[in-house]
Amino acid sequence: MRVRTPGLVMLAMLATVVAATGTGRAEEGELIDRIVAVVEDEAIFHSDVEQVVRQIMLQEGRLSLSEEERAALAEKVLQDLINDRLVIAQAGRLGIDVPFKEVEEQVQRALEENRRLLGGEEAFTRQLAREGFTIDELKQLYRRQIKNRMLVERVLQAEMAKQRREVSDDDLRRYYDEHRAEIPERPAVVHLKTIFIPFAASAGASSAARQKIDDIHRRLLAGEPFADLARDRSEDPSAPGGGDLGWLRISDLSEPAFAAAAAALEIGEVSEPVLTTYGYHVIQATERNPVTGEVRLRHILIRAQASEGDIAEVFETATEIREALLAGAPFDSLADRYSSDPNGGPGGDLGWLKVADLPQFFQDVLTEMKLGEISQVLRESAGFRIVKLEGSEGARPYEFEEVRQELMRLYQGEQAGAMYADYVEGLREKFHVDLKGEPPAVD
Repeated sequence: MRVRTPGLVMLAMLATVVAATGTGRAEEGELIDRIVAVVEDEAIFHSDVEQVVRQIMLQEGRLSLSEEERAALAEKVLQDLINDRLVIAQAGRLGIDVPFKEVEEQVQRALEENRRLLGGEEAFTRQLAREGFTIDELKQLYRRQIKNRMLVERVLQAEMAKQRREVSDDDLRRYYDEHRAEIPERPAVVHLKTIFIPFAASAGASSAARQKIDDIHRRLLAGEPFADLARDRSEDPSAPGGGDLGWLRISDLSEPAFAAAAAALEIGEVSEPVLTTYGYHVIQATERNPVTGEVRLRHILIRAQASEGDIAEVFETATEIREALLAGAPFDSLADRYSSDPNGGPGGDLGWLKVADLPQFFQDVLTEMKLGEISQVLRESAGFRIVKLEGSEGARPYEFEEVRQELMRLYQGEQAGAMYADYVEGLREKFHVDLKGEPPAVD
């Protein structure tokens, strides 16, 4: 179970719980909130239910609900909140607590994620002001919510582990047989190898871009501000923001050369020029988060602008490579030498891919190919591609072994759900639960 932390997209909704957390203010005689349930001595407010209902609607992309749907959802949310409060009350009896340091680490992670989603500190501060929050109020709210989730998680880990048993192979096979009709088919897949040569690889396009990026690199090393040069010279959409790419994980970067250069940077250090399928980059790491492992990067991009002559040059190279392949040259060695596809492994191997995920023109080409065959030279938006069809399998039902891990996850999830329901039902007999009238109607 993961600790759920409130995201920045929820700031507008978080304002609805201010009254429940003691930070709201009301004019005399104005009704801000009402108690809808009490667990031991802990109240659950109407606004608590309202917040979660709106969060669920946002997550599901639903702008409205029927009266019946809204009432059913509000009732479910209320019961879930009661269950959480019961588990938190049990945590007190068991002496289970969460160290302040661990809560603070999660709070800081949530705040950093908020800043990243909004595009930086300034946008984050503006959003806080629009919602009428101070940073201290937001932190206080996060501490309460995150600590509650962590307490629930720890109690359930401690208590439900006593009931958990090993899942046998017979259990899984029985579950597979019972749910086989619900398991979607394994989609049609193909195993491809590729050689991709970008237009930027032409001598003319590469040389002109390299001269520009070398000049920028020299100016950076001489002390010119990175952000100013990015705004003035970069050909990437990030230029107006000084080349800022925000917080990200190196492992999420799709370009291997860019990722390798970024991973090697110290904070403040500027990379040597790096060539990718987009052109030449210089990269700078500005911050690193030791908790999340994320790094904040900015870059300057000079695109390798290919002329018609450059494109013709690349096409000629691709044609010569295809002719060599047809004459018996090993695909792997030519791919390692010429290909610049960031998704390709050694030998240009793309692995097994879902046919439905491929561009339509690619699917059309594959329908005409036989196993082991080499495609024509295919033109794409950024270069020319040659493909070899290594394997092909049509759609079919999944075999047991192919979905064993997923079956294990589903089976254990079903087990955990049943144990949780039994566990909280037992807690309802130990603790006082008082429902205040009808379930809350959410506006």
